Amino acid sequence: MGATRPLQAALFIYESLRLLLLVAFLFIVQSAGGNFAGEGGAFFPYIVYISSNALFFLMALFMWLRPEEYRNYITLYMAGKIIAVASFYVWAISTSREITGMHNLAGSIVLLGGSALVNIADVLSVWGAWTLQRKYRRMENGGL
Repeated sequence: MGATRPLQAALFIYESLRLLLLVAFLFIVQSAGGNFAGEGGAFFPYIVYISSNALFFLMALFMWLRPEEYRNYITLYMAGKIIAVASFYVWAISTSREITGMHNLAGSIVLLGGSALVNIADVLSVWGAWTLQRKYRRMENGGL
């Protein structure tokens, strides 16, 4: 298991930073006058957004702390990330007018650019999880 620890830690650190960035993006949207959360600044969509993304953080944490028990969750982690990557493209296309129409141009650039960077990092995390899964399979077959 020692050969997989750095990759498990890297996934957990990334997910920690990712969750913080997503929360920051919500505050940027809210302060810049974007109303992506629904009419009247509804709080419920924010909770749904954060709680579903917190699952990636928790999966990475459990896979790092107890890899023997949670290694089967890697496939679920990768599937969720692939859905997140696809969702980014749908979001970017469907909200491009709202983002460019925000009152704060710097905020909209940070939001779109930051989201694109998170999306690229999500693709890299899928690759990292796939690499981790391959290492587990080799270890199960008696190899390193």
